[in-house]
Amino acid sequence: MSLSKTIVIMFILASISLSGNLIIRPQGGYGYFHSADSENNGPAYHVGARILLSASSIRRYGFEISRFNVKNGESFSSIGIILEQKMWNWFNNSIGSVGYFGFGDNSDNIVGLMSNLGWEPDWNRTLKPFVTYRNDLIFSDKITNIHSLSAGFTFGF
Repeated sequence: MSLSKTIVIMFILASISLSGNLIIRPQGGYGYFHSADSENNGPAYHVGARILLSASSIRRYGFEISRFNVKNGESFSSIGIILEQKMWNWFNNSIGSVGYFGFGDNSDNIVGLMSNLGWEPDWNRTLKPFVTYRNDLIFSDKITNIHSLSAGFTFGF
């Protein structure tokens, strides 16, 4: 299934409100891909979405799906479980255990760790902008880092 079809399905699911606890977060970002193999280092960008449920007024949990493109034309997907917390009504931080599918020469499905730190103000209940620093740490034969600046909107239902 393509990423665009998956995002459409996520938005359909968003229309089914779960007693005001469903959060949809489309996002995109640009950053730097860094691997021990220096010939592949360079710009990278990603696009994706999260579906989150509220665990409390400041905590959320759910999953994320993203698509990455890097300098050498390689592209791969990530899908994972996300835990998120928002403190002081603006500081967003999250961490997730993520699988990276189609990454590398042999297209192994590799695990990694994703984290975000950033800004998400409480301007509106249903639509909030956010900007975060994102770090993807991919545990392949050689550890790979992707440092990105992500931005998007949070839709709460």
